[in-house]
Amino acid sequence: MIFLRPLGVLNSALSHSVLIIGWAYMDEKSSDGAFRAKAFANRILEEEMVGESLAKSTVNLYLRKLEQIAKRPSIGGYWKLTPEIIVRDFTKRVESKAITQATARLEKAVALFWIAAEGRSAYDSNSSELWRFECAYNDIISTPIGELSVNSKNTSSKKAKAFPDEAFDMLMNEAFTSGSESLLDSLIFIRVNLFLGLRPVEWLNARIINYQHRNALGEHIFQPDGSAKISPALEVLNAKHSTVRGNGHMRIILLDSIDDEGIRYIQQWIGLISKLKTDRLMSLSEEEIYKKIYGSMQRTIRRVLIKAGWQGQKPTLYSTRHQAVANARADGLTEKEIAALFGHSSTNTARRHYGKKIAGYSGRTMRPAPESIWAVRSTVAVRPKPPRGEPSPALG
Repeated sequence: MIFLRPLGVLNSALSHSVLIIGWAYMDEKSSDGAFRAKAFANRILEEEMVGESLAKSTVNLYLRKLEQIAKRPSIGGYWKLTPEIIVRDFTKRVESKAITQATARLEKAVALFWIAAEGRSAYDSNSSELWRFECAYNDIISTPIGELSVNSKNTSSKKAKAFPDEAFDMLMNEAFTSGSESLLDSLIFIRVNLFLGLRPVEWLNARIINYQHRNALGEHIFQPDGSAKISPALEVLNAKHSTVRGNGHMRIILLDSIDDEGIRYIQQWIGLISKLKTDRLMSLSEEEIYKKIYGSMQRTIRRVLIKAGWQGQKPTLYSTRHQAVANARADGLTEKEIAALFGHSSTNTARRHYGKKIAGYSGRTMRPAPESIWAVRSTVAVRPKPPRGEPSPALG
């Protein structure tokens, strides 16, 4: 019998090709543009070092999720995992409709991760049990999740998709009297992110650069005096690029419309957050990083807003990103410019999920560099639902 090694053992073996496979989605496109998982044999045999293109952060996320799955009372530990148990656990959670589509996509990817990793191990050891992993792999792929709820029913209220000036003023007034360091840090973050709209974790890998402008042919642009046209810009590594949700590996935001004081605030925040950056922190999921860096700040602004009598939904630190999108709309940026500015691979994302123009303030928006705009797709193909009873394509 072949079982998954405990987390520590598996982590220590990540460099070995026999263990890492783990990528269920975004492999090959069908004729309709949808991403489908590759066949089991292709998945475990196609690379010399299986899964070498998989981001380390994604591997770590899958391993942590596997640990959670294995600890469920119905399973009882890593050493009890089998292909059949993995399938049973996933299908029961889907059939109960107790999880959202997003959770199901993650758990589907994790299940295929385990099956493929152990299947490769079975193949390398010439095990007669290999067929069990192939059957389980196909069972997981064919489990449809399209009828699950998009949003969790346990959420008490939707997150605020704006950060109004009134909220910032309340926080500023409190900072004058309280002297709270957490509140001051929050105000610096809010100030810069209302202009730039980064995902909070993206500040860990953001830096100010001297951007040299180019024309549509890629040629450098020069000033009348013969000097190259250079302006400050923010280089941001896209947090979603490993899941094909970002517009490339990184994006560049031009800062030529921001004053020197604004630049100093950006430098100050980058300096503050860079002190927290460690290898261990960067190995965590985006949600865990957010909690460790921004958790106390978020609690502080919530406490201050309640004390000040704020009514309705409380703006969060992430609401600054929504507000920045709304501001970009109010300033008349095109859908492609908005996608490029906020690190979306498609113009669909901001349109469906982010702040509305009516909540925006004009005159506060930065501009993306041309190459970031070129990396944006106009739309993303909508994956059609298969006829009832037929396998559903794996979603990314």
